[in-house]
Amino acid sequence: MLTLKQFQYFIKIVEEGSFTAASEKLFIAQSALSRQIKLLEEEINFQLFDRTDKKVKLTAAGEVFYKKIKDNMLYLNEIIDLSKSISEGKNRQIKIAHSSSIVMDDKKIQILKEISLAKQINFEVNTLSSEQQILALMSGEIDIGLIRPPVLHSLEEITILKLYEQPLFVAVYIDHPKFKQKQSIQIRDLVDEYFVSTPHSKRGGLSYLVSNLCLAAGFAPQKAAIQSRKISQLQLVAANLGVSIVPQEFQQILPANVKLLPLADHLLFSEVVLIYRKENDEIIQHCAELIHQMFQS
Repeated sequence: MLTLKQFQYFIKIVEEGSFTAASEKLFIAQSALSRQIKLLEEEINFQLFDRTDKKVKLTAAGEVFYKKIKDNMLYLNEIIDLSKSISEGKNRQIKIAHSSSIVMDDKKIQILKEISLAKQINFEVNTLSSEQQILALMSGEIDIGLIRPPVLHSLEEITILKLYEQPLFVAVYIDHPKFKQKQSIQIRDLVDEYFVSTPHSKRGGLSYLVSNLCLAAGFAPQKAAIQSRKISQLQLVAANLGVSIVPQEFQQILPANVKLLPLADHLLFSEVVLIYRKENDEIIQHCAELIHQMFQS
């Protein structure tokens, strides 16, 4: 069987110009070196050296073999170094997804940046619904998810780490006649309002939580003519198409003609949790725990 050492020995012999010089540089006996080259020639089924002369001389086939092996050894060493660094957790790409109701703000970006620099890890960030993230985790399409409970899928095979929670606010059109002078809102005040975000029948997340809050207050949220469960729901509120209940962090991305009013009847909060598959490797687990620790601090 061909070995990497045999190729390295062969290259060293050619570069040093003799078996003797190569054996001294490689710190192995000349007889052992000769034996390895003999095994290499038997494996590839042609001679590398012309042994009719006392000097080291390559055969025509040996010349071609040397040039090709030399070039490819450079790439092979790069591959080995890259693979080794990945095995040590360096240059690993970690795929992260977050639901559209979670703003990828400066704090989150800074945390990922610090981990990336400290651990030589690369991150790829995309947006997926909370339910889609669970499926993507189980299929290996993503490594870490950021979701807002509740979700409809089972989390038995998922590790859950709470990152933070924030109070919920009502996003309203700034000149909405009913709420123009209001400083806070009770959920029952929204009974006649149209909601620009209502739950998907097969998804959990923020819209599902909001729907349950409305039902607990004695009414089902009415659907607006145009809806979105994405951040674009704020644009629909800005167009005076309806209202939406959103987390406090949406304050960072509010359109100019939308305002947030706190919910006065309860201290209602929405959690953001980090999730990853329990069977994931140590690098992903360590990365997830670092993110969690940095949020807690």
